[in-house]
Amino acid sequence: MTLKEMKQKTFSLIEEYYPEQKEMAEDEDVLNKINGVANQVMLDLMKYRKLTANYEMEIEAEDDKIINLKENIEDLYQLNKIYFGENYDEVVDYTMVDDTIKLPSDFTGIITIYYYKYPELIEINPENDDYDNTYEFELDNVLLEIMPYGIAADLLKMDMISGYGKYFYERYLEMKNGIDPRKTSGIVKITGGVDI
Repeated sequence: MTLKEMKQKTFSLIEEYYPEQKEMAEDEDVLNKINGVANQVMLDLMKYRKLTANYEMEIEAEDDKIINLKENIEDLYQLNKIYFGENYDEVVDYTMVDDTIKLPSDFTGIITIYYYKYPELIEINPENDDYDNTYEFELDNVLLEIMPYGIAADLLKMDMISGYGKYFYERYLEMKNGIDPRKTSGIVKITGGVDI
């Protein structure tokens, strides 16, 4: 889904979207805030269906054996697994403190780090006129269907008269609480067994 499509969904919810107009919404304040609000909602939702990534590096004999993950992986949110060797089959006695891996002094070889990453954030004031059409969300489709409610809730939070902000916030929480964090449901295979 593009940023433009997300804005259309959000503005349609809050009745700010008029397809016949050139601009997406009449309220300049809403237009100026929406990118930042979308980033906040995206960072809130990403925890429910995490984005996976991996980073591979080769350690030579002369290389430092202390690896700071935050320095090497810019979009690191959480560490998942670390594998050693080309076939992930080496056993290495390493230690880890916070975001730093300390390898044995004699280690050489390949390290593959699987991690959960932050999504690419939306630019607040993009210079590119076509930015809304080119920015693509990395989040899961389930999260993208919930996002407009979170954005609408934040944009309308100061609207005390209509109560729409409160309605969208409650709907956002309800939908968020229903998220299944699993990407797969798993398979169980049972062999043998007993005839009854």
